[in-house]
Amino acid sequence: MGLFGRKEKPVTSGVKLSAILRERGYVHQHTDTLEEVVDQPRTLYWGVDPSADSMHVGQLMGIVTLRRFIDAGHNVIIIVGGGTGMVGDPGGKSEERNLLSDEVIRDNSAALRKQFTQLLAGERFVMINNADWLRKENLMEFLRDVGKHFTVNEMIKRDSVRPRIESREQSISFTEFSYMLLQAYDYLELFEHYGCTLQVGASDQWGNIVSGVDLIRRKKAGIAHAFCWPLLVNKTTGKKFGKSEGGAVWLDAKKTSPFEFYQFWFNTPDEEVEEYLCKMTLLSKKDIDAIMQEQRANPGSRVAQKKLAQELSMLAHGVGEPEAPVLTAADLKLRDIAHSLNLSTSELRRLVEQKGITLNGSPLSSIDDPLAPGTLKVGKQRFYTIR
Repeated sequence: MGLFGRKEKPVTSGVKLSAILRERGYVHQHTDTLEEVVDQPRTLYWGVDPSADSMHVGQLMGIVTLRRFIDAGHNVIIIVGGGTGMVGDPGGKSEERNLLSDEVIRDNSAALRKQFTQLLAGERFVMINNADWLRKENLMEFLRDVGKHFTVNEMIKRDSVRPRIESREQSISFTEFSYMLLQAYDYLELFEHYGCTLQVGASDQWGNIVSGVDLIRRKKAGIAHAFCWPLLVNKTTGKKFGKSEGGAVWLDAKKTSPFEFYQFWFNTPDEEVEEYLCKMTLLSKKDIDAIMQEQRANPGSRVAQKKLAQELSMLAHGVGEPEAPVLTAADLKLRDIAHSLNLSTSELRRLVEQKGITLNGSPLSSIDDPLAPGTLKVGKQRFYTIR
């Protein structure tokens, strides 16, 4: 019966998970055929790095993908990397990250555990900290039993390592270089003790995940699988999705206010909003198609952005219909809301002079212009509702 106290729940849905994953754009790479990997119930795991005390919006796609697997009858293990977090994954990093203390990692891991409990409330999942076995591992035995199954020739070809080796300005320490072995060992541990046969993650984790698949095959002659969804990137900067002008957009309301969180999604460009509705929400494809049809009929309504912001605000900040963040027009002038717009008076004046601030489509001529109910557009992609 294993970790979950029962066998995996048989898949009863009329629509196969493989079809849903393809339809929503979740498929990037996988071992074997997609149907073999995802259409039969398995125990799978996803790893989270405890480098912060909250997840950010770039990880929402992974959370929603887990929900898809759970709904299809899979059991889910979430690894909070209290052990691997002491080393740090080099993937996606241009330089050595600061190593965190035991205390910080412990506190961050506890915070992430609470966040997952909220985000996946009532669903079938368990959380494990890989420090439980990695901190007990003997170095000499680890090198003998695990390290011998890896060649440096193959390791330096992985996407998480190669850029750091090829660049003259960057380097990689042996500490980070060993991360791949530790993650592969996690997979082996879960395979042996919990019957886990699938690891999932974003596409930048593919090399680390298949290293675990290879280790299981070499040490246990076992069959294990990998599945990766495409890594979301900011189409303007080319960097990992999840950043705003002020830094990361966190799921914790204490780190990113509900107002800022809502505005981040409300400001999604028209050409990207359908993709985010498909990948970040649990809305049906039929509902998304209807929303996009309404959006195309009246682009100025921003109905798609509003729905996206609402759905994700509910997911991140609890149950109930969220109150859409608004600015109240009660004898206010543009100057009065400079702070709410995160702009200085001089920046506000410059935007007005460049006709970069419009109210219901009409440019404002002065920072002392009164506000009326409607949609305030600031710059190219920032929108606010004024009541």
